[in-house]
Amino acid sequence: MLTPRLECIVGRVRAKAAADIGCDHAYVPIRLIEDGRAERVIAADMNAGPLGIARENIGRRGLTDRIETRLGEGLSVLSPGEADVIIIAGMGGEMIETILRRDEETAKRARLVLQPMNSQYELRKFLILNGYEITAEDIAVEGYKVYNIIEAREGRRPPFENEFDYQIPPYLYGHRYFKNLYDKKKREFEKIVHGLEGAADHNKDKHDLYKYFLKELNGIEGI
Repeated sequence: MLTPRLECIVGRVRAKAAADIGCDHAYVPIRLIEDGRAERVIAADMNAGPLGIARENIGRRGLTDRIETRLGEGLSVLSPGEADVIIIAGMGGEMIETILRRDEETAKRARLVLQPMNSQYELRKFLILNGYEITAEDIAVEGYKVYNIIEAREGRRPPFENEFDYQIPPYLYGHRYFKNLYDKKKREFEKIVHGLEGAADHNKDKHDLYKYFLKELNGIEGI
């Protein structure tokens, strides 16, 4: 059984050929095939150990003809256009940004399903300012953990109207798990603001920015 986070990722995929970058033990590629959400999947990981376990799991399910494993870093394992959906999940937002920058042509020829573990603000900003458009976003909850699943593709859209929208885009306000995201962000902003207030090397610009984020968050109605 997949976790709610992985279930949410699987639910965002429909593809002839999908690629799971950082596939770990291949739970997502296996489910994609078994649920008919992809005709074939490339399961890639930069670590030989997890990829070996992935091969074993794929073999036990009798899916070696539908799921190909590849050892390598980021999108270097793919040719441009080889996958029409690329999943990059379970790693930091800044690492995802690095992967997309490193192989931009491959990234921009696919629909992206991204699940950053942190730095969602930085990742959204990178996407919108570097030739991508965010086409959908979902939220998954596991206990106190809240995850954002971002769909993007090559395209142009105007930047968000204000800086806070890169933290919590207005299109998420009506989501059934928005209160969970709101509470997570409130804890995060308060922790950063209080930490900066007591820091010996006080970063005034960052302090002012997160005070602004906290003010904007507190101003959202209906919470």
